[in-house]
Amino acid sequence: MSSRKSSIISTTENVTNYESIDRTPTTSTQMEKFKVIEKRLVRKIDFRLIPWLSVLYLLLSLDRNNIGNARLGTLEKDLNLVGNDYYTALTIFFAGYVLFHIPSNLVVKRLKPSRWISGTMVLWGICSLCQAFTHNAAGLIACRFFLGVFETGVGPSTPLFLSFWYQREELATRVAIYFGSSTVAGAFAGAIAYGVLGTMEGAHGIAGWRWLFIVEAIPTITLGFLSFIVLPDMPETAGRWLTAEEKDVAIQRTRQSGNTDDHAFDKKQFKAALIDYKVWFAVIIYIGLNIALASFAVFLPTIIRDMGFSSLRAQLLSIPPYVAAGILVFFVSWNSDRTLQRGYHIMAVCALGVLGYIFLLASLNVGLRYTGAVLVACGIYPIIPLTLSWVSNNQLGHTKRGVAIAMTSMIAQCFSMLGTQIYRTEDSPRYVKGHIVCLVFLGLAGLSAFTLRFLLSRENNRRDREYGVPDSKDMSGVDINGVYDNHPQFRYAL
Repeated sequence: MSSRKSSIISTTENVTNYESIDRTPTTSTQMEKFKVIEKRLVRKIDFRLIPWLSVLYLLLSLDRNNIGNARLGTLEKDLNLVGNDYYTALTIFFAGYVLFHIPSNLVVKRLKPSRWISGTMVLWGICSLCQAFTHNAAGLIACRFFLGVFETGVGPSTPLFLSFWYQREELATRVAIYFGSSTVAGAFAGAIAYGVLGTMEGAHGIAGWRWLFIVEAIPTITLGFLSFIVLPDMPETAGRWLTAEEKDVAIQRTRQSGNTDDHAFDKKQFKAALIDYKVWFAVIIYIGLNIALASFAVFLPTIIRDMGFSSLRAQLLSIPPYVAAGILVFFVSWNSDRTLQRGYHIMAVCALGVLGYIFLLASLNVGLRYTGAVLVACGIYPIIPLTLSWVSNNQLGHTKRGVAIAMTSMIAQCFSMLGTQIYRTEDSPRYVKGHIVCLVFLGLAGLSAFTLRFLLSRENNRRDREYGVPDSKDMSGVDINGVYDNHPQFRYAL
């Protein structure tokens, strides 16, 4: 035991000239001082990062999915989309998104995150705007491909970026707020589409669906440029918005989370991520999510319309499912952070989504089918922050964590292409095939969460028996080189 304890002694290194502040201080005065500064620091980080990043993801979600709202206008007619043209435009987005997942997460570590996130945001805003000026299927498909490429600069990179600033028990709530903004985007999308398609159709000789792309792309480009100024980079390079004491505590917190290696690419960590069973279970969970999410996000207005509502009415009725999902995302993620339990929460929301698909399949009653749509939204959206936080929590090392997050998202996004193909026009108005596929994969996600939690719990118990229960979760000063999250001091989030 003595050798184990000696290996986990926290670093007492100072980065400023005042009294050293450590996560495991030797006096109650130091502990109180650390806690006071840490509380103030977290508030500052929250205020600086979370609202801004959430708005960025809201815009990302709008620009990604507004093609589903535009379809209820005259998009297909004006662009002469025939056969599989519309479905190809949906699928090609994910081709670009998948190809650049891992490169994006590796680049964000080498470049300043503020530059990478901001630059790619401006570029995807331009791609989104260009959709308004296309005149055929080829133009729309090209825009959608590059939209997917550039959205990787924010989508998969931001959870990694947040893991450099937040502790394990803080992460899910913040990631939930970030990803939860996509539910706000879904609600906004219906309201904006209702307003634009209802009032701007033919204005200045421009079709309503073109106005929709224009109206939603301009804020993206504008905020992309502003993000160069607003977004910070890493705790080590934090500017004057943090005091010297707060900066020191921020750096200490990165060490406590096991982020002690430098930001260079590490081949050993890359290989370790590729063969980590935890990552592959997370991939299966995320596959189940993404098949349901990709189809729900773009086909919900169509599904509701085919329940018997007008196109404009369907835009409005697409709002409540997102509102309900947004509320549940925040509550579930907050409780998951409070208990540091990811698996149980994923299982619960998967069951909720499965129930929603059963309602959609088993009933002809419009009210019950609409309730099913609400339950599906509540079942799929909370899985996003829960899964990505779980992956981040259980990886040590910058490269390993970045690759693990990117792998989880990238591989699962390949199956998003399937999600864009299963709600075919010929299957309307019930869409039985699409609902069954989503139900099965969402059930598989829940089963995978159960299995992964069981394996992690067993491993934690084994380490407790062999090495003893660790005195704290502090990983500062611990040499993780070559072992990473297999270190005897480390315990997995369940």
